[in-house]
Amino acid sequence: MSKGFGDSDFSQVQTDRATSHSIERVLEQDREQAEHARELMAKGAYGVCEDCGQKIPPERLEALPEATRCISCQATWEKTNPR
Repeated sequence: MSKGFGDSDFSQVQTDRATSHSIERVLEQDREQAEHARELMAKGAYGVCEDCGQKIPPERLEALPEATRCISCQATWEKTNPR
């Protein structure tokens, strides 16, 4: 007779929930970043790094159209703002 979730089943459910939460958080952050890039585009500031003011290379914008920082500034930002 079953007594409900076994330890391994419970662990799997917990892992699945944590994974789903992480995915939802990343998708929401990506959505917010895309919206931010659209706002900059509307202001005529798209393609310019919002930190250093230099032009973002076209290759970066082609690969990541939502980029609002150059690679160097993005790396610095990620070190101080972990996801």
